[in-house]
Amino acid sequence: MSAAPGTTASGARTAAAGRRSPLAALLTAQYLSAFGNAITVVTVPLYVLHTTGSTATTGLAGFIGAVPLIFAGAVGGVLVDRFGGRRLSVLSDLAAGLLVLLVPLLDATTGLPIPLLLALLFARTVVATPATAARMTLLKPVTENAGARLESVNSWYQAAPRLGLVAGAPLAGVLVAATDSVVGMYVDAGTFLVAAALVTFAVPGGEANKGSAQSGFGFFGQLREGMALVRTMPVIGAMTAFVVVTNFLDDAFTPLFLPVYAQDVLHSSAAMGWFLGAVGIGSIVGTFLYGPASRTFLSSRRYTLFGCFAMVAVLRLLLVLQPGAVGVTVICFLTGVAGGPLNPMLSTVMLERVPEELRGRVFGLTGAMALTSAPLGVLTAGWLVDLAGLRVPMLCFALVYLVLIAASWRRPALKDMDVRPAADGPRAAEEADGADEAATLTSTASADRSVETDRASDTGPGKVRTR
Repeated sequence: MSAAPGTTASGARTAAAGRRSPLAALLTAQYLSAFGNAITVVTVPLYVLHTTGSTATTGLAGFIGAVPLIFAGAVGGVLVDRFGGRRLSVLSDLAAGLLVLLVPLLDATTGLPIPLLLALLFARTVVATPATAARMTLLKPVTENAGARLESVNSWYQAAPRLGLVAGAPLAGVLVAATDSVVGMYVDAGTFLVAAALVTFAVPGGEANKGSAQSGFGFFGQLREGMALVRTMPVIGAMTAFVVVTNFLDDAFTPLFLPVYAQDVLHSSAAMGWFLGAVGIGSIVGTFLYGPASRTFLSSRRYTLFGCFAMVAVLRLLLVLQPGAVGVTVICFLTGVAGGPLNPMLSTVMLERVPEELRGRVFGLTGAMALTSAPLGVLTAGWLVDLAGLRVPMLCFALVYLVLIAASWRRPALKDMDVRPAADGPRAAEEADGADEAATLTSTASADRSVETDRASDTGPGKVRTR
């Protein structure tokens, strides 16, 4: 007897919902994580400033909480490939949630000395960072299972930190004003724990790579294996180098140029809030825009890369003309829109190109490399502003964008961004050969360094980006 048409349609809808639920759970975990992290970013400095009255100690707290990002991403990437993305995401979130929970509990009971708070912040970042690479390794399988486009899913995924900051930061300010304590850390701890539960019960796959765990490479040998892949896949190396340089230029904009502009040019500290809000909202719009736009006028990834950065450079050149508060706010919004498509586009290329068994290492390593240039950019910009005033550094930083685009325009590696790996052709074959070469290089290295890697593995993964 054949099934009734209504029953068949209902079953199909149920099956489709079942395929989409892991993706929905993973995206929800990412948004919860970003929301909780934004609350901590606001709560901790306000708490330290209120408790100590020292801006130097407040700055130290921010530094201590951020410095593990530089090394923990690369280290965590190896652990992701060793133990599996799903397992490490859960363990990372659980450990970070418990550490965060200690902050308000100690503050409300025995007290929370500043050295202990700094230690907890440092440990929180160390254990929370691997979850970033871990969830990224899970994204492609659940996207394919749901039958969704990787570009569209990446738009939603990469919007989480920006949307979390826009929504979480005001809530954190309200909580601090209302409670005069670190009660917002309870919210952050809760988001960690709920994210861990979602990945545990609703996201399949992400199993450990047995070849990685048993290869005999040792911990540092496996990290070198990720580096070898980056070297043998020019498109990944070229994108990483491009982002390292642009992070140097870009990360001076919000924490340095905008505050100085608001204070010295507009003589209004309140204008800074408008600028930050405009950048954040523009970034969210631009990030969500990439999904549908990647089908049409942003279909070329190379042109998207160069076009977005060229727009950012031109918009920042306009700031040299020193428009009023409204003009700067509009420029900030448009800058956010222009930069929004970059992260989802770059992560889409990497998910397509990097072999599944190496994604943790490559995502962790390239993320750590990109982060290292940001502090140097802020320091350099600050020194230049003291030396030459505001206009000259802003002009120089914007012009370097254009010089970088001109210098990179003809690079063959960046042209490969538009070559889909599934397509037949010489470039696809070159990428496959590159991956095989990486495996060959590292396999040969393991035979020559067996004693060395055994010693390295004895050190073990003793150290486990913020989320």
